Amino acid sequence: MPESNIFFERDSDNYLLESFRILRSNIYFLEKNKNKIIIFTSTIPNEGKTTISANYAMSEAVTGKKVILVNCDIRKFRPFDKLKKESYGIESVLLGEKKVNEVIIKEFKENLDLLPSQHYLNGDVTELFLNNRIKELLENLKKKYDLVVLDTSPLSIATDAAILSEYADGIVYVCGYNMVKKEKMIRAKKILERAGAKIYGIVINKIDEKTYVNEYGYDEYRYYNNYVNG
Repeated sequence: MPESNIFFERDSDNYLLESFRILRSNIYFLEKNKNKIIIFTSTIPNEGKTTISANYAMSEAVTGKKVILVNCDIRKFRPFDKLKKESYGIESVLLGEKKVNEVIIKEFKENLDLLPSQHYLNGDVTELFLNNRIKELLENLKKKYDLVVLDTSPLSIATDAAILSEYADGIVYVCGYNMVKKEKMIRAKKILERAGAKIYGIVINKIDEKTYVNEYGYDEYRYYNNYVNG
């Protein structure tokens, strides 16, 4: 995951960062201290689930929680611009080739560790998430961290989020504004429901703040910035 995906900062204040604070609060009040493993997924690629999951994880880390962000989207090739030192990822742990402590990037950000992934082309990814090692891995991470955030493949690509939901407290569904037809979202939701997943809610992403106004005709983004900046 490129470092540029994480922009949440402790002392900054704008409508975008406030959105993550609201997301953090909403998830907290759902089950309070029971939120140990949370999955982020979407319907199709490029809806922004990776950026949302990374900044949510960072928003929790700045409160003093020990957080780990786990990249489970191992079907996708990612050019690691600032993380060239990565040569192994979660797939190496699930294949039994590496110990998890050998792969985790410690203090990727303050209080935030990263379990990366590599582009896996040598077998069925779904089988990796069905073997016992994933259960053991997540149980181990739960003991060491206050919060485990899983970034998973879009549901139109694979059912990984549904499979992993067995071990998670809940799922946050990211939807790019005006990107997905209703029918596709309904099909994806049914995949999660059949797996018994608990859907915490939907995050609407990629709204153009230059054109967005609320039902009363107010530009909420401009009014927020005017409010906090005087």
